[in-house]
Amino acid sequence: MYLRGVRLYLVPAPLSREAPYWSYPLLREIVQSVSYFFVERVVRVRGWLERLGARPSAQLWEWEVQRGDWPWEAYEAVFAQRHEAALLSEAGLPGVADPGATLVRRAHAEGYTVLPLAGPSSLTLALAASGLSGQAFTFWGYPPIDKRERRLFLEQVFRQARLHTQILMETPARSQALLEMLLAQGPPQLFLCVAHDLTGKGQFVQTRPIAQWQAVLLPKAPTLFLLGS
Repeated sequence: MYLRGVRLYLVPAPLSREAPYWSYPLLREIVQSVSYFFVERVVRVRGWLERLGARPSAQLWEWEVQRGDWPWEAYEAVFAQRHEAALLSEAGLPGVADPGATLVRRAHAEGYTVLPLAGPSSLTLALAASGLSGQAFTFWGYPPIDKRERRLFLEQVFRQARLHTQILMETPARSQALLEMLLAQGPPQLFLCVAHDLTGKGQFVQTRPIAQWQAVLLPKAPTLFLLGS
């Protein structure tokens, strides 16, 4: 029953181009069988799809940031004709800290079977490696850019981190500034985990109380910050 009907595949993309374990035979088989792809950014995944053997005629639709959705013609082309399709993000598992929810919700409404494939998710990898509680946690995504709003936001995060794990992400260009802010403003006894460049050549995951952190320079790569007691 679970596998009947037309399918929308949630295809995981590697967090890092150096990651050795992400390409499974099933993933390659599905990429080669599907002709319609919803992707976060075409430029980031086209070469990867070609290496996996995607059809030259495959149609790729890109996430429209301003609309917060995919093009309407993409929905019409796939769902009206009952085509199977695949959803990809730039890295990791689509729909988790990445665009995808609106497409998946539409697929459910259209009677599609939504089939997530096993693959890396930066959130779960960082949480598992942090040593902080994975029983209850909050993922906030990106903190505000405005300095005052960011300060107030972090005060809220620090309070809640005493109760359950808090997870933040930041762009590579702003990760260093966020780290310095966490070290300067966070309660000394609160644990901070920095999960940097997961699955990449520069990967490191370190957890210690804020009071015990020394100054560290983060190279420009994806970074997650986890706080807990």
